[in-house]
Amino acid sequence: MPGRAELEAEVARLTAECRSLRAADTRSRAFAATVADWFWETDSEHRIVWLSEGFETATGLSLASAMGRRPWDVACEAMEVDPDLWPQHIDSLAARHSFRDFKYWQQDGEGHVRWIKISGSPRFVEDGCFAGYYGAGADITSAVSRAHRMHMLSRAVEQCPASIVITDLEGKIQYVNLKFIQVTGYTAVEAIGQNPRILNSGLNPPGTFEAMWRDLSAGRQWDGELINRRKDGELYWENASIQPIQNVEGHVTNYLAIKSDITSQKRNEARLAALVEELRHSNDELEQFAYVASHDLRQPLRMISAYLGLLEKRLAPVLDVETHQFLGFALDGAKRLDRMIVDLLQYSRIGRVTSQMEPVDLGDALRDSLRHLEVAIAESGAEVRIEGSLPVCLGDRLELMRLFQNLIGNAIAYARSGHPPRVVVSNRDAGDEWVVTVEDNGIGIAEADLTRVFGIFQRLVSRDKVDGTGIGLAVCRKIAEHHGGRIWAESEPDVGSRFLVALPRRGLAASSPQE
Repeated sequence: MPGRAELEAEVARLTAECRSLRAADTRSRAFAATVADWFWETDSEHRIVWLSEGFETATGLSLASAMGRRPWDVACEAMEVDPDLWPQHIDSLAARHSFRDFKYWQQDGEGHVRWIKISGSPRFVEDGCFAGYYGAGADITSAVSRAHRMHMLSRAVEQCPASIVITDLEGKIQYVNLKFIQVTGYTAVEAIGQNPRILNSGLNPPGTFEAMWRDLSAGRQWDGELINRRKDGELYWENASIQPIQNVEGHVTNYLAIKSDITSQKRNEARLAALVEELRHSNDELEQFAYVASHDLRQPLRMISAYLGLLEKRLAPVLDVETHQFLGFALDGAKRLDRMIVDLLQYSRIGRVTSQMEPVDLGDALRDSLRHLEVAIAESGAEVRIEGSLPVCLGDRLELMRLFQNLIGNAIAYARSGHPPRVVVSNRDAGDEWVVTVEDNGIGIAEADLTRVFGIFQRLVSRDKVDGTGIGLAVCRKIAEHHGGRIWAESEPDVGSRFLVALPRRGLAASSPQE
């Protein structure tokens, strides 16, 4: 029999081995916990016979609800995209193959669907008979969701219609998307590792890049336009937004540039500016021509009128009635032509020959215009009423007087038969502008003609009914536009018309209607 000392030595050895086994088991469980949420075993019919404690926490299902069932019995088949997923897996199990990272959908006790991953190997008893499978499982829903979001973000960046460039702090390119390749002509291999200065055309305004790096170095975003050069040498414009990228610790690690190709926009703007300048030049020439032609035409026209008058006086005793009538027509036509030339001359002078813009009390301008209309007002029995007060606007006093004179003169001229003209002038505050209204009770204007009335030489009533040249409202429109405003009409035939003139309050933000 072994002695006491031998027994004590054997007990010590066994105790040490047990302690070592417990430590190894603890390590194994700790290592296993890092790679799996739970462990499982099935019998030869693939029914679940054992689950570790982590199963309930990871899947949201109770142990009792899963025991005795096969994995595909607790799967959510409604979520599966591949109908052959489980049949293929069952065939693999029947062949006793080990498997790794088999993924399927599973619904928890609250109805939430989770993405499950399991790995397993067949197990056999001592006589070699198949006893089932054992393995590990994990809930990878969050990981898959994060991977999906990253994939979506990656695809969004890659397919973004703007060029995207990421550089390190030294400016070396680390990433470019497909749009960058399409715009610049450089491949990703050619661009990565290079500095964005490979695109520099040398035509950017001085100080552009200094300002850019000053903002970026201070942790600020820089926005601006750049003239760059493609790989083939062609110039193009970009609208760029460059900003620092910080890591989780708040340190700037990279720069992100998002750039849009605005070459077409710039070319269109240049073409538009050229057309506007050409149009302005053409308008200046036309106005100059109208001014010169109108001015020069009056002298021979006055001579024609004067000699026609002398002929009528000298030959009056020997002329018959019909000849007197012919001479009257000729004189009347000459006078109408002279009025038309005068109006055309005034039209061409608006905006060209003008005094300096200054604060103008529209109430005073209106009263001055009424003094020029005293005869017409008296002869027609017209009533002109001013409701409220009119504001002070920045403008040309003479032009604004002409505006009121033409609008009120039209209201008198286009009165309805048997209805003395009634004209009401009012004003309302429309925020950034004043809207002055001249309303009458005249013959009105058809809706289809409301915009046409402001065209030059546009007459809606025959000359034998209302005398005029058809320039008055065109003059009003040009005066309103010269003052940065606009004019429009509202009307109802046989009821009256309302002409509205909107004038900006610029430069006189604190002004208000005079009391």
